[in-house]
Amino acid sequence: MNPRPKHKPIRISRYKLKKLQKEVLIRDGFTCQHCNERTQNAPHHIIYRSHGGDDTAENMITLCG
Repeated sequence: MNPRPKHKPIRISRYKLKKLQKEVLIRDGFTCQHCNERTQNAPHHIIYRSHGGDDTAENMITLCG
């Protein structure tokens, strides 16, 4: 039985992550996707990086504190 190959998460530099976060904020209209309140908070990963989540716009969402 072969072990299942592990997914290697996509990681980007801190500079590119900040740029990606700005793109996600713009995509989400600077609005929390849970309560619809305006926010300037940095977007969060849907699947945490520590759980194998990627640094991609598809894996990020704007949420308030």
